Amino acid sequence: MRLATVGILFGLAIGGTNFAHGDDWPPVLKGAKDGTVTINSDLFVKTPEFIPNPRKKGEVVGTPVPYTVAKTAPTVAFAYHRDLGPDADKRRLWSNWGDICLASDGAVYVGLGDHGNDVGGDARCYIYRWDPKREVLERVVDMSVVVPPQKGQPAWSKVHAKIDEAPDGGILFCCTLNDGNRASKPDYHWNENLPGGQIYRYDPKTGKTAVFANLPPKRCTATSLFDKEHGIWWCNLEAGEGALWAFDVNTKKTVFQAEEGTMGFNRAFALAKDGAIYFNGKDSIWKYDPLKKSIAPTKTKWENTPGMRSASRESKDGWIYGTTHTSGQLFRYKPADDKLEMLGHNWQTGDYVTVCELSPDERFLYYMPGAHGQAFRTGTPVLQYEIATGKRKVIAFLAPAMEKEIDYVPAGTYGVKISADGSTLYVNFNGHPGEMSRPKTMKPIGFGLTGFAAIHIPASER
Repeated sequence: MRLATVGILFGLAIGGTNFAHGDDWPPVLKGAKDGTVTINSDLFVKTPEFIPNPRKKGEVVGTPVPYTVAKTAPTVAFAYHRDLGPDADKRRLWSNWGDICLASDGAVYVGLGDHGNDVGGDARCYIYRWDPKREVLERVVDMSVVVPPQKGQPAWSKVHAKIDEAPDGGILFCCTLNDGNRASKPDYHWNENLPGGQIYRYDPKTGKTAVFANLPPKRCTATSLFDKEHGIWWCNLEAGEGALWAFDVNTKKTVFQAEEGTMGFNRAFALAKDGAIYFNGKDSIWKYDPLKKSIAPTKTKWENTPGMRSASRESKDGWIYGTTHTSGQLFRYKPADDKLEMLGHNWQTGDYVTVCELSPDERFLYYMPGAHGQAFRTGTPVLQYEIATGKRKVIAFLAPAMEKEIDYVPAGTYGVKISADGSTLYVNFNGHPGEMSRPKTMKPIGFGLTGFAAIHIPASER
């Protein structure tokens, strides 16, 4: 069975013809004001008839985890990433791959790239800002301005590492290639202007962006974490065997670099309150000790998974929550006791979750399964895990309602943040257009059209 759209998958009554495209992309968003549309729909809390996530042949699946559905639907404010440049509809693959930033003033910063010809210098990469008061999404950084193109010089095509706010209010971010592990290959001609991966700083007051620091030459990163309290920016160095690297944003000096090959699965690590870093080593959870300034394995090992794929901040009672890679499990880890507890499947029989958010009151963990463009196959659910009871509740099934209302299929995310009062979940989406606005050359695979959503959770559901 070929799943053309969510509408076909869920049996929605939609129709139309393919949108005629010229140089303008994204397509016109029906009902939008200043680029943003507000969606209210009872379909958000109606369980669709979905096909359970396929698993690999021979893999142990188990019993689907039970869940409930919210009684009151959320209100969703949604906007496309606009100002993508000329011939935007012909770019390779508009997509976003990293976690987003909730700044202290309430603004949200997100990244976007076209997955273009990075080695040939023809790729686009942008940073956007969501203004929660105006409910407007605007482009604030164009990386072709920050790093002007030069003949033979590579171009950034993705933002995969996290975006963070520095203590001085500046916004720190790092761009990468389609595959950062290829950065050391000879066809990537780095130079003094662009020696490899760099940390950039956007100044919200002036609107200017500048190079803040260089990573070691010919290295990139897809995984970062900022310890704001101690002023340390952490990442995994790619284009080598994998190594933890730390940079002090106050002194602008490297403060730690691990030996190559000590990093295992390198897409996530966790930060404890004391500044310790916990990461996936080759055979167990490893720890960076800020007092000893060295790394060593803990006594805790993962089972049936290469390790954590996402991790929350440490809670007041000392737990870090997260999701595992491949096995689709929720877990919690207590650094003080080196104690790991598995909490069951994150959704159905386990799904791909790349980011999770602990609510400000620490009652809930929020996350969205199906990160890599496959969330629409189960309705693009927004999950709320209640920590005290272990109950899972779907706050909304986004895909059916959004395709019906605006002809857009939200299909997965790598970036989620929650507002300081716990009322709004911010999500940076990958997705594809529905039947009415999808070009004939674009396949409904969960990528190609990106958007940003502010999901306002009813008080009764939190």
